[in-house]
Amino acid sequence: MLLKAFLGCLLMTVAHFLPQYRNNILNGHSIPDPCCRGRVWARVGHTGPSQSGLNKFGIDFKLNGNRFTAQVCLADSDGDGVVNGIELGLNTTLYSVGTLCHFVGSYPITPILNAFLKHWNLLANPSGHPGFCDKPHCPAQLRYPCGPC
Repeated sequence: MLLKAFLGCLLMTVAHFLPQYRNNILNGHSIPDPCCRGRVWARVGHTGPSQSGLNKFGIDFKLNGNRFTAQVCLADSDGDGVVNGIELGLNTTLYSVGTLCHFVGSYPITPILNAFLKHWNLLANPSGHPGFCDKPHCPAQLRYPCGPC
C-alpha cells in the first residue's frame, strides 16, 4: 500500500513538472492549439494535451538539453516550411531569422527576455505550433489528429 502511494506521488510530481519546460521556449505560454482556435497548447513538445510522447519539436528541444537554442529556433521541426522561431513569433522585419535565432539562443528564455523582445518589436504572438504541421498544405501524417474542441 505504501509503495502504491509513493508511486502515485512520484507520477503526479513528474506529470506536474513536465509542462514547466514551456518557460524555456519563446512564447511558451501562448502556443496556439493546432485544432481549436483561441485555445493554448500547454504541452508544446508533446504529442497531445495529456500524452507523454514527444512530437518532433519536443525531440529537437530534448536533444538540445531542453533549451531553446539557435539550432531549435532555426529548425523546421514540423516540416511545414516555416522555422520554429518564426512560428513562435520572431518578427523578422528588422533582422534576419538567423540573426534573431542566434541572439535568442545565446540567452536562457525567461519572461524578461520575452518582454525585452516584445518591447523592441522583435517578438509577436506565435503564428503556429512548432510541433505539428498546421498549414493547409500539410500532409495528413504531419498533422495532429484533431477531435472535438
